[in-house]
Amino acid sequence: AAPPPPRRRRTFAASRLTQFKLLFRRSWREVARSRATLGIKVAQQLMIAAIYGNIYNLDDSQRSIQDRFGLISLVAIGAGNLAIASTVRTFPKEKAIVLAERAKNIYGVLPYFAAKVLAEAPVSVA
Repeated sequence: AAPPPPRRRRTFAASRLTQFKLLFRRSWREVARSRATLGIKVAQQLMIAAIYGNIYNLDDSQRSIQDRFGLISLVAIGAGNLAIASTVRTFPKEKAIVLAERAKNIYGVLPYFAAKVLAEAPVSVA
């Protein structure tokens, strides 16, 4: 069997840093523009905190230490699920745009991914 042809490296008009800056600015504007979504996420976190606070009574006993471990596990799993749910909702909308822009060699995958993650990190944590 013949070896596969060597992969061509894509060339872009702008450096990776410039791509990242532009993509980060665009992603940040998109995040800041959706104030309703931000408000809903903050309300979700406050309600979850109130529910968990009423369920777990924490003091200095052995049982409380076990409750803290359970609470930390529950919070970590819940935060991961909320982040995944928001990503799943936005992915189909952005996929067509990203594919079209990538076909035109406007930017690479790494600058896009890094800019998107860093722009959405503060909102995902909230």
